[in-house]
Amino acid sequence: MQIYFDQENQVSEELLETMKKAASLCVKKEGLDEDSCEVSVSFVSGDEIHTLNREYRGVDRVTDVLSFPQYEGADEIQDVIDMIGTCELGDVVICRDRARQQAEEFGHSFERELIYLFVHSILHLLGYDHMQEEEKKVMRAREEEIMDELGIPRRTDRKEEGEGALTEEQKTSLFRKAMEASRNAYAPYSHYHVGAALLAEDGQIFTGVNVENASYPAGICAERSAGVQAVTAGYRKFTAIAVASPDGEASMCGVCRQFFTEFSKDMIVIYGEDEARLKAERLSALLPSDFVLPEKER
Repeated sequence: MQIYFDQENQVSEELLETMKKAASLCVKKEGLDEDSCEVSVSFVSGDEIHTLNREYRGVDRVTDVLSFPQYEGADEIQDVIDMIGTCELGDVVICRDRARQQAEEFGHSFERELIYLFVHSILHLLGYDHMQEEEKKVMRAREEEIMDELGIPRRTDRKEEGEGALTEEQKTSLFRKAMEASRNAYAPYSHYHVGAALLAEDGQIFTGVNVENASYPAGICAERSAGVQAVTAGYRKFTAIAVASPDGEASMCGVCRQFFTEFSKDMIVIYGEDEARLKAERLSALLPSDFVLPEKER
């Protein structure tokens, strides 16, 4: 497997070798000859990947990694190899700073985060996608298979270990419900559709969406939309809430954080760009100094 690195000195020699091994595993899993495949890798700043994301995907924000495949999938790649003996799969662009930031958020090493992003991107070059639910499952399974073989298995985020922690399956399931709910969002002004799935202590789940209004303050966020339904039904204690958007990562705003501290300060907040990159943090960590009325005013 031939990998052409732009600015190799941005990561260690050991990490570069692991990336080469990861790429070879991805290619061989598709039945392709690793010696016939090539890929180009670039490390860029947040500003640079923001520009690329806007120009090529129409998404005006910083992201962690971008893939630029040359072919539709393994069959087409094999046809090229059969014709000329070699095939340039495409380009991978990684934001090193974003990878480091996400590693800190997830509670694992920078090296693990960068390798995961690289594996994710190589699979895109080989024809994998995650736009549809079934595609996500297939791609996720392959990612975990590769990471396991590299000796870097997926693990629970350290930030949520202990009492009340959710399993990976529970987090993913709740996130899926939030994403499904986002389809019903009413967002004619921002065009940013958000869904939320709120898990009560007894297992009941309430979903909500953002509802906008021409008088902007009259709108409501997806999280509070779900919360109002739950409170109306008599619930006061919650285990977790997932927030999702097909338009990019949706993080809980300050007002919604304050809203839920009235009920469950240590509930888990789940969010991320997609199922493969979920983050989970305690609400108390996201809002360490919530507003509380003086005792005499209660």
